[in-house]
Amino acid sequence: MKISYSWLKEYVNISLAPDKLAHLLTMAGLSVESVKRFGDDYVFEIEITANRPDWLSVIGVAREIAALTGEKLKAPKVANIKAGSSVAGLKVRIEERSLCPRYTARVIRNVKVGESPAWLRARIEAMGLRSVNNIVDITNFCLFETGEPMHAFDFDKISLGEIFIRKALEGEKVVSIEGTEKTLDKSMLVIADGKKTIAIAGVMGAANTEVTGATKNILLEAAYFDPVSVRRTSRKLAISTESSYRFERRVDPDNIVCSSNRALEIIIKIVGGEPGPLIDMGNKETKKNAINLRIEKVNKLLGTEISASIMKKIVLALGIKIKGSSGKKMALEAPSFRCDIKNEIDVIEEIARVYGYDKIPITLPKIVEQPTRFDRTMVVRKKIRECLTALGSDEIITYSLLSRKMVEASEASGDSIVGIANPLTNEQEMMRPNLLSGMMNAILWNINRKTKDLKLFEIGNVYFKKDEKYGERMHLAIGITGENAVGWVRGSSGANFFGLKGMIETLFMELGIEAPEFKCARKNGFLSGECAEISIATESVGMMGRISGKVLHNFDIKENVYMVEINLDTLLKYVKLEKRFVELSRYPSVFRDISILAEKGLPNAELVSAAKIAGGSILRDIRLIDRYEGKQIPEGRQSLTYRLEYCDPSKTLEEKDVLDIHGRVLGELEAKFGAKLR
Repeated sequence: MKISYSWLKEYVNISLAPDKLAHLLTMAGLSVESVKRFGDDYVFEIEITANRPDWLSVIGVAREIAALTGEKLKAPKVANIKAGSSVAGLKVRIEERSLCPRYTARVIRNVKVGESPAWLRARIEAMGLRSVNNIVDITNFCLFETGEPMHAFDFDKISLGEIFIRKALEGEKVVSIEGTEKTLDKSMLVIADGKKTIAIAGVMGAANTEVTGATKNILLEAAYFDPVSVRRTSRKLAISTESSYRFERRVDPDNIVCSSNRALEIIIKIVGGEPGPLIDMGNKETKKNAINLRIEKVNKLLGTEISASIMKKIVLALGIKIKGSSGKKMALEAPSFRCDIKNEIDVIEEIARVYGYDKIPITLPKIVEQPTRFDRTMVVRKKIRECLTALGSDEIITYSLLSRKMVEASEASGDSIVGIANPLTNEQEMMRPNLLSGMMNAILWNINRKTKDLKLFEIGNVYFKKDEKYGERMHLAIGITGENAVGWVRGSSGANFFGLKGMIETLFMELGIEAPEFKCARKNGFLSGECAEISIATESVGMMGRISGKVLHNFDIKENVYMVEINLDTLLKYVKLEKRFVELSRYPSVFRDISILAEKGLPNAELVSAAKIAGGSILRDIRLIDRYEGKQIPEGRQSLTYRLEYCDPSKTLEEKDVLDIHGRVLGELEAKFGAKLR
């Protein structure tokens, strides 16, 4: 926001040079970004925080300077102007009181619209606006001076002198003062007469009631509009004005009538005219925040010894009323223009700010050493990063907001996707439903830069909608492509399903997760036949496989990509980071190999599981070491060779013991799967 240095000097005695004043304001929280010369004046560019709408006016900043320098605020006194007895047929009706709690209007007849005087043009232009005519310039002048946006209508263009504050009709169109046509919807608040919309409430007036040189009678409006409603309307219509900027941050309801009277005073002085009575509708009572301030609490919290008299001086300078006081506490009432002061701590912050942060003594707190403690989730994530990094992977971080095109390219389910109502750009239309989109985009980015051998992983939240409720989950994604190993000893091997499966098994082993299961599955985005569901104790925790050709085409990737996405929130239940010592067996193991003929397509996991159940605790391990299909193998069958390890921790196994258990294993495989010894 721009503020004129000479304008500020009209309301408070300033002895500081512009650059010194800029430093003082910045140290107090009003960040002055720049000070520029403007003719004989200086203009401050100030960054106003969203919680301080009272600073969005010259009087508000002057009040702050008065509090910081100890000077007295010289706010303009509004003279009483005798109004006519007739309301000139003006009728006002508020249909949406929740969106317009208070609305004021008055008719001023026989005005002489023309060019503004030089002093008024200088004030308006210093604030970055162009001069339009004396009526419009006066409303803008009062907006900058008091912080209350006002609008002047050509009263003769208002049908039947009727004003309705209502919601817009769906698809209703209005041409703004700027000359652009806007299409409204039923969520937007408008000012209308009996036939047409004459303003978008709190945002901009319509061209059909614009004040021009031919205007004779005007309607002066000042109101309070709901901040959320104005902000949504402003964003939807892509219109940002000085008025909407202030309404979005909340104007002072108690300042509405005073500001309207101030504008009337200047209009009568410059333009002339015959004012009608003020119509004031809505809530005229504003509830003030009552706060008890403890003197001892202030000094204890700030580490200071500020006297009660200095505290009183500061709060009074800030416009806070003292309703009562004693030696230990003060009963305060926050003014209506300070919506940010709600509790005792807010007043303490104001005292510290005005007193001066540089005056608060520096004290070092006592340092008590404590062991470093991390949340279990953080520990697991750290462990995952360490393991995957050790496996040669690189971590990536991708955006949570994606374009609709990218989400659709990943073939994500449409019902659960969370869309953004008012995206800033078309690249931020959706919240990511999975990590696949970001992973594929990162792979494409690297491939386009001649890096094709990739092992990437990401830990991040994904977002979903279920039963009209929104939620988020933490996921882990791993993606591999290109050559996984290149060397002169073993040659090179490309990324493949089992290489990715090995990474997952290694990770689960590091996390203490036992017996993960990989079952054939079908999933959008993955190639049928090379896709598996990962389960732990029958509960699904993720999907893995080769990315389908359609998804690869959507991302313009020509290399094979293998990816896994795991729900970490579910996985956390099965993680066991505590390491337990397991004594090595004192007795030797006995190994036996078996070759069986089994049905083609029979899952290896089912065979292994059945063998382990039959072998009991004596069967320590079983693994597939060879698979063969050829002329000697019947059609529809496959030859599988397994190596079984038997070991009894309590004794040395004899041949008869091994034969007995080995026979049970073979019998179970034959009974359950029809497997025959080859």
